[in-house]
Amino acid sequence: MVGDKSAGPSLEAIPDLSLEAETPAFGGNALFANLSPEVFETISRRIEIQTLQPDEVLFQEDEPGDCLYLIAEGSIKISKRGRGGKQETLTYLPPNDYFGEMALIDSGKRSAQATAVGVTTVGRIDRETWDLLLRLAPQRILTNFTHSVTQRLRQNNQHFIEQMMRSERLSLIGTTISSIVHDMNNPIGTILCAAGIIQSTTTDGGTMQLAGHIKEAIDRMAAMTRELVDYSRGETQLKLETVNVANFVRQLEPDFAKCRAGCDVQIQVDFQGSVRIDRHRMLRVFGNLIKNAREAMKVGEQNVLRFSVREVESQARFELSDTGHGIRAELLPKIFEPFITEGKSGGTGLGLAIAKTVVDAHGGTITVESSSAGTTFRIALPMSPEQTQP
Repeated sequence: MVGDKSAGPSLEAIPDLSLEAETPAFGGNALFANLSPEVFETISRRIEIQTLQPDEVLFQEDEPGDCLYLIAEGSIKISKRGRGGKQETLTYLPPNDYFGEMALIDSGKRSAQATAVGVTTVGRIDRETWDLLLRLAPQRILTNFTHSVTQRLRQNNQHFIEQMMRSERLSLIGTTISSIVHDMNNPIGTILCAAGIIQSTTTDGGTMQLAGHIKEAIDRMAAMTRELVDYSRGETQLKLETVNVANFVRQLEPDFAKCRAGCDVQIQVDFQGSVRIDRHRMLRVFGNLIKNAREAMKVGEQNVLRFSVREVESQARFELSDTGHGIRAELLPKIFEPFITEGKSGGTGLGLAIAKTVVDAHGGTITVESSSAGTTFRIALPMSPEQTQP
């Protein structure tokens, strides 16, 4: 009968499922561990959900802080300014973790920068909601908070030790390479001088071409050593020039040629403009990426290497894809950190770290996507200024 309460549960007895459908991911957050459903429901209604794009900075170091954040999906990179004022990674926070609570508790400034790794969904808890949470479940929240702080202290101690070892290794590399370069200057100068004399005194086309190859090889070798020295010092000194993209891709042909024996190389250049770059450094960046792609693909399989360039939002976007074994998911967020290697017994772990430093110095971006089906690197570089004029 209509209006008869015995005919079914009252409205008060029907659980409100809409909230759970909206914010299901926050229930497993470390901050809410063992929290009663009633308290969680009350707090959940006050969570402000934000979606961050890849590499979007949520807050910067030294900014005032008035909230903490819960991670629902994706990952957050925590970093601080380090060598040369560049951001150095402290840690990566996974889903169900939280961050930013210290500035909320002591009303201080942010002690580090928080950046999204991939598309990331976070929940924002402001000071008023935090105070309410402490009133509703003080014992449980303080226990969870203490547990998280203890875990992070352990992680930070381990990170500090690893960072010291990394800095020592970089310092040793810089010192060693600088010494080697100093000792090599005289023989390098002698070789270049001899190659120049050969070119100026011979009329044989083949001899002149071989002398040119010698000079080019010496220049690349010198560029490699300068890269290592600069990286160990936290510096990147560029020699910029306007370079036609199509001609630049043609200079990568020796790197592509090494791949053709084991895979189908597909090159598509849809951008015919120019970029202002340090040509030798960028050739090294792409040469290293092509070499990594070649080594990631197993011999005997139907491998494909795709390389393309196109214009996207006033940038030249280079894309390199392979059908190799991919990069492990847990390693992917750290792939541009020094001394991180994947599947290389003799690798130094510096190639991608240097590549990112070089691309960043050009005002560009480098990103990576990977799965068991292969890996794709994307590099976006600003077009030369004259092409962006209205």
